[in-house]
Amino acid sequence: MQLISSHLVLVSAPSIEKGCAQAQDFFLNSLLVRYDKIDIRTEKCHGGSDKEFKVALKKSIAVNKKTLCNFIEEFKKTGFQTADDLTMVEHGYPSKMLHIITHFLDGFIGTDSAFYNLIEDNHWISEETTKEIKENPKKFWLIHLDCYSETPEKVGIIQQ
Repeated sequence: MQLISSHLVLVSAPSIEKGCAQAQDFFLNSLLVRYDKIDIRTEKCHGGSDKEFKVALKKSIAVNKKTLCNFIEEFKKTGFQTADDLTMVEHGYPSKMLHIITHFLDGFIGTDSAFYNLIEDNHWISEETTKEIKENPKKFWLIHLDCYSETPEKVGIIQQ
């Protein structure tokens, strides 16, 4: 078994147990990524009232931002400069890079997602949810998952 990804997932739940179940169910039912084994690392999970919550949230979102910026920099190497260039993006590697970038922006979970907001179904956090966390911290959880696969090449393939 090979560690493929670690994800920090934001959920809204009355308890850590229910939050863990939400995160687990999401990954078990996702068609976007399939892992052979998912370990929930409760020692790395944080409730909204924990002092580590804000730090972990900020850090994991920063990792997502960095990943997105790295994809954009890689995409720029294909010759893309302006929105007008979209009609000329080559099929293959350049179009796949653009595809990954749009997935990051529109919220589809992937193996590169360090943080995933299950409440809003995206890689970021809105001002509204941030405000709600401040007002009701006891109903929010960051669930840490380590995800493994015996066949890493099939993790991102939609399977039925």
